[in-house]
Amino acid sequence: MPDNAPTAPTSQELAAQRTFLAAERTLFAALRTGLSIAGGGSLVITLLGAAWPAWVQLPLVVTFLVVGYAMTFMGLSRYRAILATVNHHLAGSAGPRTSVRVLAAGIVALQLAILVVVVLFLVQAFEIPAT
Repeated sequence: MPDNAPTAPTSQELAAQRTFLAAERTLFAALRTGLSIAGGGSLVITLLGAAWPAWVQLPLVVTFLVVGYAMTFMGLSRYRAILATVNHHLAGSAGPRTSVRVLAAGIVALQLAILVVVVLFLVQAFEIPAT
């Protein structure tokens, strides 16, 4: 039998891989929920529009953004902790070694885009007409 033949994974490696995949599913569920809630802040602006004053819309939008961003970042930090644990247990073996940096950069860019849209709306809403 050749020396470079693949070996069957141990039960510990399989358990770590299952944990990793479960953490990844949970991460994506938290991301979907958090980004949906943050996007709901933009929806509040659209739905309430000119019918409600800006002082009513602002706390609602901020609440949606804060809760959505908090949920997203909590999911991401929890995933990083689980990933570190899995990688620690799989030290020296071939396992799911991935980096969260690319995912985190995409999430931050998307959240910044949502925030820019909301800020631009709020600047326009609080703009005092020239007389």
